[in-house]
Amino acid sequence: MLTYRLTAAALKAFSFNDATKAAYRQLGNAIAGRRRARGIRPGYVERADANLTFIEQHNAIADGMRLIELGTGWVHWEALFTRLFYDVEITLFDVWDNRQFGAFQTYLAALQAALPQLPQRNIERQERAAELVSRALECRNFDEVYDLLSFQYVVEPGGSLQEFTPRSIDLVISSDVMEHVPTHNLDALASDLKQILRPGGYVAQQIVPSDHLCIYAKSAHPKSYLQYDDAKWAQWFENTVQYQNRWQQSDFRSLFERHGFEIVADKVVAHADTAELPIAARWIDYDKTDLDATVTRLLTRKAKD
Repeated sequence: MLTYRLTAAALKAFSFNDATKAAYRQLGNAIAGRRRARGIRPGYVERADANLTFIEQHNAIADGMRLIELGTGWVHWEALFTRLFYDVEITLFDVWDNRQFGAFQTYLAALQAALPQLPQRNIERQERAAELVSRALECRNFDEVYDLLSFQYVVEPGGSLQEFTPRSIDLVISSDVMEHVPTHNLDALASDLKQILRPGGYVAQQIVPSDHLCIYAKSAHPKSYLQYDDAKWAQWFENTVQYQNRWQQSDFRSLFERHGFEIVADKVVAHADTAELPIAARWIDYDKTDLDATVTRLLTRKAKD
């Protein structure tokens, strides 16, 4: 528990002002860049494959669609994997630029080696994916990759999607992003998504409601934050450099239902038993399955006209 508290204190210190936040990002990029240069993180290919399969199972993607990946991050991983198997246009959207081309090339090479191990994908799409990977590996920078894959990169620090043409997008995807959106921005984001989606368009998300401080404090319970009420969490643990909104899967379901979306599919991917964990009053009425969930998937659809 000491590591958990020390990690929280360090992240709070980095959240102090713009200068400390910039220092955190510079340090984080340097450390993460060295780590990613050594190779792809375990389970990354399987995660992207499972996320795409989840979308495919509900016929939410097809060639010719226009997509947005929210929180596209260092290597545009979900967008890259999706684009290899579908001829789609994808806008890569983020609130700050932390791209790392060296890491992108490392991950792309690992993906090239892993493609033959995806037997559930038909041979024609696998062959097309293998050809695109080979061509992408010849690119010298992100701009050349974007030209090859029909990607557009957009950074909007406020997270607003207002610049997108209404009813112009068929599918929005994200992975490990929604849990980081500030609570006070979530309704605006859902409203923006509804505005930019075509009637019948989808939002597909992998959400990770586990306690992200446990990335560093590995002996702590994966849902440790459930012990703390809002006031204590804000005082001792909350930070803005690795912010987590502590929303559960049911909260995200309610958010999209409140904005007129249909829940198409809802799946718990991983969980941790919270039976022995003291639960703060905020969570007392939540279902245990909801509180146990550490990785989930959610597919929602905008109503057709």
